[in-house]
Amino acid sequence: MKNGTMYAAKVKKVYTGLRQSLPKPEVPEPDDPLRRLAIAILGVGCSDEEAAQAVDRALTTMADWNEMRVSSAFELNKATGNAIPKGTQQCQHLISALQCVFDRENRLSLDRLESLGRREARRYLEELDGVDAYAVASVLLWSLGGHAIPVNDRLLEALRDADLVHPLADRSEVQVFLERHVPAVEAKEFCMIIRSLGAKRRPSSKRTRPKAATRKKSV
Repeated sequence: MKNGTMYAAKVKKVYTGLRQSLPKPEVPEPDDPLRRLAIAILGVGCSDEEAAQAVDRALTTMADWNEMRVSSAFELNKATGNAIPKGTQQCQHLISALQCVFDRENRLSLDRLESLGRREARRYLEELDGVDAYAVASVLLWSLGGHAIPVNDRLLEALRDADLVHPLADRSEVQVFLERHVPAVEAKEFCMIIRSLGAKRRPSSKRTRPKAATRKKSV
């Protein structure tokens, strides 16, 4: 990423400040890889918590992952409560990924990833239909304990707003940049703490949108 050294110093300073001011996060136990993949695919435009709630909601409506796989994107989005940004599109990505897993494993499970090396696991995930760099990193970090820093749309916008990354860098570039500067041993705690930037950003974004619309109407 352009000006990486400068931005790395900024990230370190902000992270250190947040780490000192916020309660120490409780790192969760490793998540089931398939569930984490679903959360990441649906959560590219929202928080992990919102995506996890959408997945759990769908699993109370549908019998299991297999019913998700054979459903339409419209049906799955409805089962999640229509609560995901670009819901139909992301649900189609999830359906494609589930179908790909089923074709490879003859069942809906990613348990085999736990027996693979981290590079092999990354390659396996990257080859799944409907899976982007964020989803790959999310499974690697939260399910397999690998060195990864998942960056979704919300976090990317928050990092840009805080001038912690180059404004033209995309999510994949920012992930590589952060993985280069955040040690593996700190990756989970870093991700949990740095999310607070996105959480702080969300309310202000909602307040500014009506004002922008009003100005356009008055011109």
